Amino acid sequence: MHGEPYDDGQDPKEKINYKAAFKLLLGLARARKIEFAAAFAFLVFSTLINLANPIVAKYIIDTAIPAGDRTRLLLAAGLYFLNSALFLLFNYFMSMRLIKTGQSIVVELKGRMLRHMLSLDLEFYSANQVGRLNARVQSDTGALYELFTETAVTIFKDVFTFLAVFAIMAAYNLRLTLVLLPLFPVIFAFTWLFVRKSSPLFVAVRKMTAGLSAFLTEQLNGIGVIQAFSREAGTAAKLDALNEKKFRTELKGELYVVFFFLSVLFLHPASTAAIFGAGGALVLKGTLTVGVLVMFILYLGQLFDPIFRFSEHISIIQRSFSAGHRIFRILELKPSITEPARPHYMTAVKDCIEFRNVSMRYAPGSGWALKDVSFRLPKGSSLAIVGETGGGKTTVTNLLFRFYDFEKGKILIDGTDISRISLKSLRLAIGLVQQEIYLFPGTIMDNLKMMDANIPDAKVHEAVRLMGLESFFTKHPLAKAVVEKGANLSIGEKQVIALARAMVLDQEVLVLDEATSNMDPHTERLITGAIKHLQKHKTLIIIAHRLSTVRNVDKILLISDGEIKEEGTHAELLAKGGVYSRFYKLQFGEN
Repeated sequence: MHGEPYDDGQDPKEKINYKAAFKLLLGLARARKIEFAAAFAFLVFSTLINLANPIVAKYIIDTAIPAGDRTRLLLAAGLYFLNSALFLLFNYFMSMRLIKTGQSIVVELKGRMLRHMLSLDLEFYSANQVGRLNARVQSDTGALYELFTETAVTIFKDVFTFLAVFAIMAAYNLRLTLVLLPLFPVIFAFTWLFVRKSSPLFVAVRKMTAGLSAFLTEQLNGIGVIQAFSREAGTAAKLDALNEKKFRTELKGELYVVFFFLSVLFLHPASTAAIFGAGGALVLKGTLTVGVLVMFILYLGQLFDPIFRFSEHISIIQRSFSAGHRIFRILELKPSITEPARPHYMTAVKDCIEFRNVSMRYAPGSGWALKDVSFRLPKGSSLAIVGETGGGKTTVTNLLFRFYDFEKGKILIDGTDISRISLKSLRLAIGLVQQEIYLFPGTIMDNLKMMDANIPDAKVHEAVRLMGLESFFTKHPLAKAVVEKGANLSIGEKQVIALARAMVLDQEVLVLDEATSNMDPHTERLITGAIKHLQKHKTLIIIAHRLSTVRNVDKILLISDGEIKEEGTHAELLAKGGVYSRFYKLQFGEN
């Protein structure tokens, strides 16, 4: 992994791809153009109504009051109130429309990201922390929600309001309007300085926020280890350091926001004073009415509102494009292992599985994980793969399931190259029980069915009976709740459940990758007996350190440094007196 610990995976020197991010955002908005068009219509109506109120105030001051006409005054006051009520009503309709649309975008984008990430290879997950990926799905899509529900429409409203106000003021009195012209170069200078200084800080804060989310997720996932080694204080200190770094960066950014806001805030009363001075002089000369002067003062507030909101818009836009950039980077990733153009669909292994001179390494230039490995596994037979840790045993499993691809040789199933077989059909035909077991929140029954409600309960009970595990599931009833990751079960208990799950799914080939490594002697005897029974009905590949579980298989391969060093039956390998024999005697205390 690259970058700082618990960063969001974005190179600090990497620039945001605004074009790609904009294309992603535009595609999401275009799919909902009717909803956005309705929101914009409500926006236009509310803005026009709001722009009318200063004109109504001018009418009251210049016409209704001087005429002494109470009817006109009441009608004008009623119109002012009605305008205000309609403004709130149209704003409500606009907000509700945008909220629903924004939520639908977030839901779609989260689903799209999850589906895409599920298609990516294990290599992607080994290079990316769970916390970082969670931050991208949750936090980054949330940033886009702000853009679609508030900022995009508000920017349009602010630009429209600014131009409309300036046009109305110019139409009533161009001379007085020109008094405001010196204001715009000053605002432009403040804005340019603010964007230049604050934009990098907004991106940095976004990066640190994702880093904090990643850090918390990783630490909470490992809370047992942290507590076991009394590392709570160290973990809290690291969190404090990350928070402090984010605080300093965010504070600096906020100082720029405050500076910009106060600068613009100062310009508002300065502009008001200029209008009062120049407009008051025109009123004294009789070339301007008091109503027009009041109207100008009211419009000044609407003229400055968009400027006040500009800093907030910049912040949200930067966060949104930064988030869109990271989302795009995930969505553009292509899995290295894909379905073949014309896939061959398999339902079961009818003849044999064969490795022919297979060599594989996990990264270019790294050492070989497997070197020239060949073996043949006929249907209904059993094969054990043993050897020291890191010797290449699990790599055989990774290649059989096409979690990774190999560089040399061939893997054939019933004579068909594995690269031509549909990935889904391949993995449906072969079951896997791993040493690291993941159980999902739910009941034991749910986990045995792999959350598939279409599997009948009778099939689960039959699998339990077949493996002789009735006593185990009496102690752990099928209705027992399983918490996240199966934290309320021991490692051995989770492995028993995982082995029973493989039986329930009734796959033709079963791969047991250290499936009995954490069981007590009693449970191990139960499982060993079940495996003996399975050998009569299934094609088995057993990867094991504990040699007691492989004595009855049809063939044993001893793999070391990625190569097959010895092969044969248990009795044949003991008779050879080689590495396997030494391993066996070490495990069982024989000289």
